[in-house]
Amino acid sequence: MARLWAKTVTFESVAVGDQLPILAKWETEETIARFNALISREDAEPEDGEASQGASSGQAAGAPALAAYVLELLEKAFPIPGILAMGSKLDIQTLQPVRPDDTITLTGEVVDKRLEEDRRLVECVVLIENQHGQTVARAVTVVCL
Repeated sequence: MARLWAKTVTFESVAVGDQLPILAKWETEETIARFNALISREDAEPEDGEASQGASSGQAAGAPALAAYVLELLEKAFPIPGILAMGSKLDIQTLQPVRPDDTITLTGEVVDKRLEEDRRLVECVVLIENQHGQTVARAVTVVCL
């Protein structure tokens, strides 16, 4: 099946079984702490050194960070207006923690393509696996093209 690319994808060109691009991320104590700081307070950037303070090997990347990665993956496969359109959605289920020094890989596949009222919807399943091949999260997404 084809691998989707945001610059060329259309509802007509998408088929069930098409693959999303592959996205790999390396998690560190700093990236986890920085993301957690961003979502835990609204005044944005942590001050110098703050990202690493309090970070420990027990800290894990949360569902919001994984959802952000899924959105990054979707941006590579679909036009941003479709990802943000009314009728689009993202549902993520975390199965295992993502810890510092984990390398996670996001892969996805189109599992459904349908018309609902005036909406052209493409449903995908995205798997997030760690470097050991264990699925750490699973997301179901719908993009309205």
